[in-house]
Amino acid sequence: MSLPRALVVGAAALAVFTTAAPASPVHPDDRPPDAAAAPGRPRDRAPVEPGCATPGSSAFPITARLSGGPEAYERGGAPHTWQLELRNTTAVDCRGVHPVAVLADRGRMLQPSDVRLDFYDDGAARWRPVTLERTDEAENVGVFEGRSPDFTGFAVPAHRALPVRVRLGFTGRAPEGPVTLNITAVQRRAGDGDWVGESDDYTFGVERSPDRESASAGGRAKEPEETLADTGSQRPLFAIGAAAFALILAGGSLLFGRRR
Repeated sequence: MSLPRALVVGAAALAVFTTAAPASPVHPDDRPPDAAAAPGRPRDRAPVEPGCATPGSSAFPITARLSGGPEAYERGGAPHTWQLELRNTTAVDCRGVHPVAVLADRGRMLQPSDVRLDFYDDGAARWRPVTLERTDEAENVGVFEGRSPDFTGFAVPAHRALPVRVRLGFTGRAPEGPVTLNITAVQRRAGDGDWVGESDDYTFGVERSPDRESASAGGRAKEPEETLADTGSQRPLFAIGAAAFALILAGGSLLFGRRR
């Protein structure tokens, strides 16, 4: 993966991982007796998930594969559902895995508000929206975090594969032309993240619907209804550009350099 793409994904993941709600403060009188007597002991922190990468290995512990997606999407049409497979190639469970989607069109005109992206959470038995952000590189990036603190990421068992259903659609305002989507897997560990996997590129077209073409030919353009959850956002991407570059090159929190 190129350095610009790495910075984009790293900044997006750090934005989510470092803005999680902090733990409620604990009054000194409410701490157990041994809490103050244990030097260096973490206090009031969520447990850190163990890393799932094999020590000394340069290979990703998770392989990510996209399948079942169409070759083209209709502007303003119904969304298409396809599958992201997360396969754990190691002998330990990999928990707290958050896929990060990156979408970019050839003309660099695609906006977060043009895209409708959701993933299915089997544990909660519901679709969860993915909030997309537009970067300085004109790419649209979204972390599978579901806009909810009750989603802590996917758990991929050792030597097993976990299928994740993904739903993608485009509004009637989306620009026509080819779009490339790539998904990276990041393991959340407290406020940090480890780069644990990456998919191949999925390239498809965004096309005008036949109904819109007929309406335009007749002098009437009908704007289709939009029924999917809004995944767009105008919030600036956290630490993109120089700040993200400094964070990651200084050690940061997202460890990707050793993998590529």
